[in-house]
Amino acid sequence: MKLTLATLIMLASFTLPVVGNASTTLSSEPLVQPSIDQPATSERSAAPSQQNSQVEQWVYIAQDHRQDDAARADALRNLARFPSQNSLVAVVRALQDENMLIREAAIVGAEPYQFAHRWRMIAPLLNDSEWQVRMAATTNLIRDFSNMSSDQQQVMTPPVAELKAYLLSRQDPSSQLLLADVYRWHQEWDKAQVLYEQRLKVEQGNSQIRLSMADNLRAQGLNKQALAVLNNGLEHQPQEANLYYSQALTLVRLEQRNDAAAAMRKAAELAKTNSYFWYLNGVLQENVDLAESTKSFEQAYLISGAPEQLYAVCDIYVRYANEKAGDCIDELAKIAPSDVIEELESKRN
Repeated sequence: MKLTLATLIMLASFTLPVVGNASTTLSSEPLVQPSIDQPATSERSAAPSQQNSQVEQWVYIAQDHRQDDAARADALRNLARFPSQNSLVAVVRALQDENMLIREAAIVGAEPYQFAHRWRMIAPLLNDSEWQVRMAATTNLIRDFSNMSSDQQQVMTPPVAELKAYLLSRQDPSSQLLLADVYRWHQEWDKAQVLYEQRLKVEQGNSQIRLSMADNLRAQGLNKQALAVLNNGLEHQPQEANLYYSQALTLVRLEQRNDAAAAMRKAAELAKTNSYFWYLNGVLQENVDLAESTKSFEQAYLISGAPEQLYAVCDIYVRYANEKAGDCIDELAKIAPSDVIEELESKRN
C-alpha cells in the first residue's frame, strides 16, 4: 500500500484533528487508538446519518451542565469511539470540569488521539487533587512510555509509582492484569511476564491475557515466542478475531507475509464491522489477491466513512487502473485538500 504517513495526516486532518499511526508498513497501532491495546471486534455499524446524530447528541450532553453528571460522563466515554473536532472540544472542556467524575470520564474520551495531543491535554491531571483522576491520567499516558522524551518519563515517575502501589494492594483479576500491563508499558518485561503467566493459569479463557503477553514478547523482539502464545490461544478460542489480528502482526514481523494475510482475512471476517481490520486486510492482500485487497479497502470505507480509508480506495483504484478511479477521486475531492487530489491524479498517467 503506497500511503505515506504525511499524506494520511494531511487528509485525515481535513476532518479530524489528529489520527493514529499509519504508514506503508503494517503497524500495531490502529488509525484510532483502542482503549487498551487491541482494537475492539466491532465498531461503527449504524447508518452514517444515525451515527452522526448520536455522536452530536453525546457532544451536546457532555457539555450541558444541566445534565446529570452520570449522563455527561457516559457521553464522554462514548465519544472515545468517535474522534472528531466536536468530540475533541467536548473532551478538552470536560478535562477542566470541577467534577471529578467528569474529568475522569474525559480522560477516557481522550484515548483515541495521538500521544502528543493527549500529553498536552492530560498531563496536568497527573497532579489532580483526586486520586481516581490521577490514576486514570497515569493509565492513559503510561501506554506511550516508549514514545516519551526523557523529561516526560521523569514527570511520569511519581504517578507511575503511585499507580503500581495502588494496583499491588488489590488482588482482583482486573487490577492484576492492569498491573501486568503497566509493567509492560513501563518496559519491565520480566515482571509483566510473571503476572501474565499467573493470570493465565486461572483465566485460560481470557484472550486479553494472551494478547498482552504476545505484545510483551514482541516488544522484546521475541516474535516466535509471541506466535506460540497466540497459536495456543487460538486452540482455546478459534473464533477470537483479536487473536488472529495479533497473529497477523507477529507473522509480518517474522516475514511470513502469506500466512499473515490469511490470519488478517480471518480477523476481518470474524470481526465483521471493524473497519481497521478490513483496511489491514487490504494492505496484506494486495500482493496475494488484488481483487480481495480492493474489496477489503472498499469494505473498510463503507463501514467507517473515514476520509483516509476513502483515500486508500482511490489509491488502489488509480494504481491498478480501475474503471472507478475517476469517480472515486471526484468523491474524495469533496472533502480532501487539492494537493492530495493532485497527488492521486499524477498516478493516473
